[in-house]
Amino acid sequence: MSNLLYHALWVAVALALVAVASAMLTRRLRQRELRRHAAEEALDALARYSEWLAGQRRNAGFQGDRAPDASPLVRVRQLQQAWFPEQAAAMALLLEVHARLLDFLWRQQLLRVRDPEGWLESDHDGRFMALWREHRVAVHQLADHLRVRAGGLLVDAEPESVFPA
Repeated sequence: MSNLLYHALWVAVALALVAVASAMLTRRLRQRELRRHAAEEALDALARYSEWLAGQRRNAGFQGDRAPDASPLVRVRQLQQAWFPEQAAAMALLLEVHARLLDFLWRQQLLRVRDPEGWLESDHDGRFMALWREHRVAVHQLADHLRVRAGGLLVDAEPESVFPA
C-alpha cells in the first residue's frame, strides 16, 4: 500500500468521524432547543391557567373549567408528559390542588344559589385564599424547573398583578 493511499484512508476515516460527531452534536442541540421551547410554552400555559383561576375569585358565578382542549392546564400536562417526565410528582401536586379548587368553587356556587346568606357567612374568600396559597406552591415548584429548562429567558411566568395577595 502506498503512502498516499494510506494517508487518504486516514483522512477519509477522520472526515467520517467528524461527520458523525457533527450529526450527534446537531441532534443534541436541536433536542435542547425543542425542550427549551416546550418549557417556554408550558410556562406561558401555566401563567394563563393561573390568570384564569385568579379570575374565578372575582367572577360572580363559577362557570366551570374550560373545555378540555382549550384548557392551559391540559397543555401544561401534555408538555410535562412529553418533555419533562421527571416533573410528574410536581404535576400531580398541581392537579390535586386544581381538583380541590374546582370542588370548592362548585360547592360555593351551589351554596350561593341555594342559600345566599349562608354563602356570605361561609368565609368563602378566606377558604379560597388558603387553597390559592397551596396552588401557588405547586405552580412555583413546577415553574422553577421549567424556568431552568427555558434557560432563564422567562424570568417571571406569573405576573404579580394576576395573583391575589
